[in-house]
Amino acid sequence: MITTVTLNPAIDRAYIIKDFKPNKKYTVDDVKVSAGGKGLNVARVAALLGEKVNATGLLGGGSGQFIKEELEKLDIHTSFVWIQEASRVFTAIVDPLNQTETIVDEKGPVVSKKELNSFVKEFVKILKYSEVIIASGTVPPGLPKTIYGDMVKIARDNNVRMIIDASGSYLEEAIKAKPFMIKPNLAELQELAGYDLDCEYKIIYESKYICRQGIEVVAISLGDKGAIFTTSEGIYKVCAPKVSTMSTIGCGDAFVAGFAVSLYRNQDIKEAFKYAVAVGSANAVEEKIGYVDREMVRRLYDEVKVKRLD
Repeated sequence: MITTVTLNPAIDRAYIIKDFKPNKKYTVDDVKVSAGGKGLNVARVAALLGEKVNATGLLGGGSGQFIKEELEKLDIHTSFVWIQEASRVFTAIVDPLNQTETIVDEKGPVVSKKELNSFVKEFVKILKYSEVIIASGTVPPGLPKTIYGDMVKIARDNNVRMIIDASGSYLEEAIKAKPFMIKPNLAELQELAGYDLDCEYKIIYESKYICRQGIEVVAISLGDKGAIFTTSEGIYKVCAPKVSTMSTIGCGDAFVAGFAVSLYRNQDIKEAFKYAVAVGSANAVEEKIGYVDREMVRRLYDEVKVKRLD
């Protein structure tokens, strides 16, 4: 089974407003409401691709109950730990005319030490039935910066492959623990490196540096340009197909889901690279956050190009 970990899930609200500008009153053209947070986007896409998925993490309040029910509608198994404070709300204003996205995001609930200990116990349980675990997204107040790294250590001790999609100090600590894969975007890689990565050579240099620290796969997502994958066996640039983009929200999560599904199916690593980019691109043509059509994924997969760089 594939398991996703979402420590700071949310109710995602996407307001579709054509020609949106600040300081004006609008009647919303459409609104999309879904269970959100990066890890839940991954869970939803992996389920849509046909795999059995378990979603765990922290939930609270009425918003948490809504999130759980939405996941169960998709036959996603849930094993969340319940906390006292309510889960957050993430709001996006999507303007399809000007192709802009305005984000309003809450920090999330404060998590107590007791609630954290309950989650760690649950995490240990899920290792018994999880072959691939993806932990991604922001971390709510009250949790240590080592939380992702601590999970990676536990997973490695139990021979479970773990993918981390995080940023800042949380990603730095996770790298020290040597997860199977990390997926920073260019901005997140620049934050790690501490300087502007304004050419492909610098991106590759920093990716190789991280890979040598014991990471099996370093995937740098480059948006509509595709991705650069660095492994001990080689460096690959995977070019994304041209699509008519509706929204970029959730594309990185779909990318991770695609890779995780391919890994779970024991496919060749280069096929996994192609599949990840195809799934991420398939999300871009949808208005919904974290949603793909399997037929679209199949079509786009054939258009993805892989080039070895070393």
